[in-house]
Amino acid sequence: MQFRLLGPLETHTDHGVRIEPRAAKLAALLTALLLNANAWVKVDDLIEAIWHEQAMPPSAVRNLRSYVWQLRKQLGDRLEGGSGGYRLRVASAELDLDVAADLAGAARTALLAGEYEQAAGHAAAALGLWRGAPLDGYDFPDARATAARLDELHRELHELLAQAQLGAGRAAEAVAVLRGLTEREPLRESTWARLIEALGRAGRMAEGVAAFERVRGILAAELGVEPGPEVTAARHGLGTGPGRESGAARPVGAVPVPADRAADGRPRLSLVVGGRPAAGWTGIDALLAGAGHEVLVMSSGRGDGPIGGFRRVDFDNIRRGVRYRVLFPDSARLSGVLARLTRLGAEVRTDQAAPMEAIVIDRTVAVLPGESRAGVAVFRLPGVVTPAVELFERIWQAGVPLSPAEPPETGTVLTRRERDLLSLLCAGSTDESAAARLGISVRTVRRLVSDLMNRLGARSRFQAGAKAMDQGWLLDRAG
Repeated sequence: MQFRLLGPLETHTDHGVRIEPRAAKLAALLTALLLNANAWVKVDDLIEAIWHEQAMPPSAVRNLRSYVWQLRKQLGDRLEGGSGGYRLRVASAELDLDVAADLAGAARTALLAGEYEQAAGHAAAALGLWRGAPLDGYDFPDARATAARLDELHRELHELLAQAQLGAGRAAEAVAVLRGLTEREPLRESTWARLIEALGRAGRMAEGVAAFERVRGILAAELGVEPGPEVTAARHGLGTGPGRESGAARPVGAVPVPADRAADGRPRLSLVVGGRPAAGWTGIDALLAGAGHEVLVMSSGRGDGPIGGFRRVDFDNIRRGVRYRVLFPDSARLSGVLARLTRLGAEVRTDQAAPMEAIVIDRTVAVLPGESRAGVAVFRLPGVVTPAVELFERIWQAGVPLSPAEPPETGTVLTRRERDLLSLLCAGSTDESAAARLGISVRTVRRLVSDLMNRLGARSRFQAGAKAMDQGWLLDRAG
């Protein structure tokens, strides 16, 4: 059989006959099983996937058994049941997610070996598997995490394709690929740097200069900063070096590859040292693009150097739900750039001074300045990452939020649902019982509580209840 998730869900038999789940909940069940192919998935996780953003009915477990029975009629005994869960057996060549990952790995390996045409073929074949936005409309944890990884893989495949085309002397084709990437992610400086380089190698110097001026204008308008060292180096490299006019292939081994990945695509430690900035990948943008949950940024506020806080906020991450907390010194509070960062979705606080420049990604990776301002060091050692997180949290607690919504003004209007939820929680209800009373999911309860705590400037639920009373939010329920 063939299972396709890189676009709308599709299932085909070995004879090419399409199998379509008759109901949305059946499709959600099949999607959840495919995202965990060959692994046992707990009943609770399947129920959350089927009824995401909806109230779970009392008959959920019974309904799930019915859905499994219906799927088994179509898929056969490859859908197995066990104690507390279900499993769908899938061969690696049957699931398009696995095929795309294998092709991406083959493209990376071929590129490192200097086999540029083969690398381009693998990357193009992988991109051809995409039929639309994967997992669109599914909002359970596995779907969100996988969609984020697939977005990153899709972007990386375009970059691998462009690098392979450059290596093969097909600079004009690489330009077309890179232009598309800059249109989708106009704040990603590493892509602009490669576009400028590709234009130079295609002999299109004027267009390279125009591309530099365009990204310069975008960064100034959105973040109030000048282009970083990577883009600047690409601009200075226009028209220099042999082979650029003709688009000739580089010598084997000279093609830039992601500095944070080994030949098999697995993350590795990276160190970018000072002197002349790298002409290809710095690795920082790639690390940020791989963030799954949270990014902490501590910045002096100048925006220069490789870790400048103004430029190291990946707004694509914010759009897909990665939390950004950014610390600046008080001196940057009135710069106007901070207000733009807040409007774009970052949480910003200021303190008297920021003691160091640092980025921490998912509390597992720390990016710190190197010995020169043009370089950085990337650490995955707990002995480095943990102290950086603790320092950030200590300053964050004392920092002054930029958003005027924290704390709220007297008279802030609550929705009926928010008011009912506050009343239930103050009366001692658990998240589960509050969800049942309000007819919403537990995850929705927790999201509402998080939003209320943020608006109240509260660090605990108890404090949120007390502040809600102080603000008069619950006075009409007190009597």
